[in-house]
Amino acid sequence: MMPGNKGIWENQYGKAEDHLWGLNPIQTLVDYSTLVKKGKVLDLGIGEGRNALYFAGKGYEVEGVDISETAIERSLSNAQKAGVGLKAEVNDLTSIQIEENTYSLIILANVLNFFNDEQIKEILKKAKNGLVEGGLIYINAFGVNDPSYDKNVRNAERVNDFTFYRPKSDTYIHFFTLRELAHHFEGYQNIKASETFMLDMSHGEPHYHGIVETVYKKWNDKLKGSLS
Repeated sequence: MMPGNKGIWENQYGKAEDHLWGLNPIQTLVDYSTLVKKGKVLDLGIGEGRNALYFAGKGYEVEGVDISETAIERSLSNAQKAGVGLKAEVNDLTSIQIEENTYSLIILANVLNFFNDEQIKEILKKAKNGLVEGGLIYINAFGVNDPSYDKNVRNAERVNDFTFYRPKSDTYIHFFTLRELAHHFEGYQNIKASETFMLDMSHGEPHYHGIVETVYKKWNDKLKGSLS
């Protein structure tokens, strides 16, 4: 992320009296955990570790990155308290190198919104290359039905229909559609694709979000033929 995003997230985590997102894993990840091959899991935007800790507790070798030093410190502390192994480091998703053909699951939860179109394309390219055959990628992001979309239409500089630049914080925000994500994952098996409008009570005052959520599976042509 850009320096502006680093400052924003340090501020958000610093203001949290306990855990900004809580420590319960996202339910979709729990629901599909049996589809995740034994091996490595990579959490891009690990936060305080709620999803990473879940998979570490199930015996996976888990790695994570986040732009916030506070988030990384908390995730490592939480792993120690839980008695599970976790590798986590401060890094920027635009510059991180992801080892190819390595991970059974890559998680992008509540993080992909905060980049411009070219950065998103490059991050997803690296993530897709990082999956083993049969590996899963999970994405949870703001959709165009999120209330903050209209706020950015009014107050931010429009880059295109779904991307805005916010000069005050020197940050971008992008709002996703399921069609857009499907375009990024042509040739992958779609395990889940949903749009929801929900009351978020996990942090701060209760507020609404419009969310797109997807799970895609990387599969080879031989496997495709056996399932067609």
